[in-house]
Amino acid sequence: MHWRYCELLAGAAANLATVSVGCGIAWTSPVFQKLSDPSLKDNPFQVVLSERDQLWAESALTIGGFGGPLLACWIARHKGPRLALLLSSVLYIAASLLLMISGSISLLIVARSVVGLANGYVLLAVTLYIGEIASDPYRGTLGCFIQIGITVGILLVYCTGPFVSYLALQAVCCVVPILFGTLFLYMPETPHYLVQNGHLQRAVETLVFLRGAHNVQEVQLELDEIKRYVQGRTGQDDAPVPAWQHLRRLLTVKSNRKALLIALGLVLFQQWTGIDSILANGERLFAEARASLGSINATIVLGVLQFLASCVTPLFIDRTGRRPILLASAIGMGLMMAALGTYFLLVRHYATVSLGPLRWIPLVAVVGFVTLFNAGFGPVAWAIVMEIFAHELKPFGLTVCVLASVLFDCAIQRMLAVLIVSAGFDWAFWTLAGVCVAGGVFGWCVVIETRALNLLEIQQRLAGVKVVRL
Repeated sequence: MHWRYCELLAGAAANLATVSVGCGIAWTSPVFQKLSDPSLKDNPFQVVLSERDQLWAESALTIGGFGGPLLACWIARHKGPRLALLLSSVLYIAASLLLMISGSISLLIVARSVVGLANGYVLLAVTLYIGEIASDPYRGTLGCFIQIGITVGILLVYCTGPFVSYLALQAVCCVVPILFGTLFLYMPETPHYLVQNGHLQRAVETLVFLRGAHNVQEVQLELDEIKRYVQGRTGQDDAPVPAWQHLRRLLTVKSNRKALLIALGLVLFQQWTGIDSILANGERLFAEARASLGSINATIVLGVLQFLASCVTPLFIDRTGRRPILLASAIGMGLMMAALGTYFLLVRHYATVSLGPLRWIPLVAVVGFVTLFNAGFGPVAWAIVMEIFAHELKPFGLTVCVLASVLFDCAIQRMLAVLIVSAGFDWAFWTLAGVCVAGGVFGWCVVIETRALNLLEIQQRLAGVKVVRL
């Protein structure tokens, strides 16, 4: 097997875990429609889900997410990224079982917090695993796999949720982590963790498998480089460096500060586009906008197109570069949100007038926004975050970024809820349009281009050293 296929195979297997992340994000779109139906025909709680309960269920996902990265970081540090990622299936299975046996809205909210815990856990665990198995030529491609997995999960829920019962949907979501756990059992531990724990022979075997090498000599240079990275993580006495020292290095070393600024900025603008809120309330949004295709069909079209868009990005991310994709994606998303805000302005002020000729706008705007996000800011931001930290600081830096992602997601959801109630959907979408444009400016002015650079050259560019490729 050609070496790249071994590496991509391991990355694809790892990112099956992110399918469950997508299921958790999109779950509310069909389920809230079922639980809010006054007929209670598919409602195991026998009580209509109130707006307050919906808000709590949405908030539980983000609140639970705060503990996930910390737990994943601890397990990965002591037991390895492979085992840490494998254990995520237990969290998702437990959450699905809780949702199946829930007899009250309170227990449902608890189950959603477990889903949030698992989502935050997986986002860190998979970035750590991918970051430690990826070679320089395929860092960008493997980084984009995260978004592909998430969109697969969203599409799965969009296509099944409206047409199966509440309990059947929980069973579908439960099958995903079982499938992931079964397949990922056959994937190797990362060579960095093996070297760090003295398993040099296993590290060599893993590198030979991932790179498709024929002998040890072909991976010897990379093995020596990993040994240098591991020494930076453990210190002189082979003991793990305390977290406060990692934080000090992140804040005091110029290149590390720049990396942290870029990573946090990308995560901030990625979440503040409002993507999770839009995907979680797809059916409701299309119903409010009176979309011409109907809320269910429009949501399915949305899921299909965002999946296809996320599959396209890995094909050209290493050809066009990161920054042009970020800029084009951000400007396009801003235009889509501005158009959607204008449509809702017309709905609010001209409710008595037929808007039939304009009913295509919500579908085109939302689908365009989500497609552009998944072709640009979604996968590219995480690809950059995965490659921009110095290797010995990567676990700590990624933990900070995933925690920040959960915090930013929680903040934008609360802000959008307040904006919609106080000012209307139009102002909410115009605000998101402004955020998208600001994200494009940040990507162009602050983010460095990492295409075709190895990890050492990325650190040099962050430090202000001009990198000349011969």
